[in-house]
Amino acid sequence: MFLNLLPKKERQHFLNLARYAMGLNGEFKSEELEIYNSFVHECDLHGYQAKSGNKQVTESIEALASGSTGHRKAVMIELCGIMLADSAICDNERVFIQRLSDAFDMEDFEVRRIERWVAAMNDLVAEGYQMVEA
Repeated sequence: MFLNLLPKKERQHFLNLARYAMGLNGEFKSEELEIYNSFVHECDLHGYQAKSGNKQVTESIEALASGSTGHRKAVMIELCGIMLADSAICDNERVFIQRLSDAFDMEDFEVRRIERWVAAMNDLVAEGYQMVEA
């Protein structure tokens, strides 16, 4: 939704983090893969092979942390979206969110607000699908 705001290099770093976030709950769920594929499309980076090793994740966090406040918030919103694809944030995902919020210099209340907004948007989208499928 907001990935078009990011420059190409930041989109690559974002995809690295999104791919990493997908595995934090111990499995790659179909809902997460669907969202990740939509990220690739939105980033217009078809064929990009995300790098989700520990070193690359650290480099991507550092690179994105130097971006504008708006870019950091966009990244957090979209990453919360993939982590909430299964409607829950596990302990490993919570640790990752805290790592990001520290690096991005985001207050806890800002992160909670983003999580609430993403969960509400997910609910609205699900409700919309229910309406059109009825």
